[in-house]
Amino acid sequence: MKGERGTKELSITLEDLLQYAVEHDMLNVAQMRMQLEMDKRRELLERHPYAVWHNEKEDRWYTDVPVFDLKTGKKRVKRKDRHDLDLDIIEYTLQFEEEKRNCGIRKCTLRELFFEFMDYKRDEVGSGTIRRMMADWKKFYEPHEELVSRQFTDITRIDVDRFFNAIVDEHKLKKKAFYNVCGILKQVYQYAIDAEYTDKTPYRNRVSRKKFTPDRKPSSETQVYSSSEQTAFIEEMERRLRNNPSNTSCLAILLDFEIGTRKGEILALAESDIENGRIHVHRQLVEEFDTSDLDNIVSLGFRVVEYTKSEDGDRWIPLTGRAMELIQRTLEANKRYGYGCRDFLFVKNGSILTPDALDAQVKRGCEYIGIPVKTMHKIRKTYASHVYHGCHNISAVKDVLGHADETTTLRHYIYDTEDHEERDRLIRKALGDDEGVRGTKRDFEIIPFPSKGKRLKTR
Repeated sequence: MKGERGTKELSITLEDLLQYAVEHDMLNVAQMRMQLEMDKRRELLERHPYAVWHNEKEDRWYTDVPVFDLKTGKKRVKRKDRHDLDLDIIEYTLQFEEEKRNCGIRKCTLRELFFEFMDYKRDEVGSGTIRRMMADWKKFYEPHEELVSRQFTDITRIDVDRFFNAIVDEHKLKKKAFYNVCGILKQVYQYAIDAEYTDKTPYRNRVSRKKFTPDRKPSSETQVYSSSEQTAFIEEMERRLRNNPSNTSCLAILLDFEIGTRKGEILALAESDIENGRIHVHRQLVEEFDTSDLDNIVSLGFRVVEYTKSEDGDRWIPLTGRAMELIQRTLEANKRYGYGCRDFLFVKNGSILTPDALDAQVKRGCEYIGIPVKTMHKIRKTYASHVYHGCHNISAVKDVLGHADETTTLRHYIYDTEDHEERDRLIRKALGDDEGVRGTKRDFEIIPFPSKGKRLKTR
């Protein structure tokens, strides 16, 4: 208890003490302000950089005072009374400091400040991040000319409130998307403060949560392949392979049903990553962009980097027998058709396959079998759902997906992979309904209820 009391005592601030003193008539506010003003004046006089002297012949006090708009940076003043000279020193010093602060403020619009910030940001983050930030700027900020064309120091918190509320209303944003958008303004003003263009920011977020589009979990039908869809889709990929055995992009798609990696991760897998029935995911394929012209960002192609999306993305995934078979078929195809790029698995003509190659195969496959197009990322969700329903261990699913926390996994990746009929059958079975067979006759006791308006007799 003694330690806790000591901690609380240390947490009391000078502001708390002053407030307490004022509320209990222990301190006069006017006197306090006067004392602070006197201390400030005394401090200015003590750090006055120029000599003060008295001319006996003229009976005048002399000194130099700082002046911002003079080349010399100072001018000489004299006064008969020393007290009046001190007042001049204080007045000139305060005016000099104010003008110096105002001159230090960068004179530019919010748009100009943003592009200066982006030039700085290019040295800190990847070109993909720059591209996403520019896309958000053009979509959400540029249409609001009344904001982006103003001197950035003239923008108030009320202006920011109106802008944030406007973009939420215009675009029906979800909370996560909104935070990405408003983060741009927050970073731009922090840059201005760090660059000493200003000492304050109008950024704040007072948008009511009720205004955001509800972030409800989507239905399973839209997010994963049902068992029947997966069977049909896999058969279609195999058909495509029979027609074109060199098309290893189909093998990459089939393998993802077995390991559930991100699209860039599966394309960066190599034969040397396989060890003792597991595969090591520790790199990814990323797209690079030329950001020299922020208004016209163009792709430079893809390259492999020796890291994953996050630190938790570096992981080992157990390989099923089906996964080992698909990898072997890939190696054989590469050897047969002379494909090679170091020891990467999914290659063609001396380079790694692109994500576009996988996306095209998935799109055509879904369309051919007559189901809504479900992306590679939904194959990853299908894998996650199967693993979870098989082992009922969310921590294990989190680890093989490369997530930092279980909440992300459970909220965004776990879905029901059964269709309606199969789901209904399993529910009936769980309730003991004769193996879930619909229409099974069961004996029920019929309980008559009184008709409307009649009261039950009570004893």
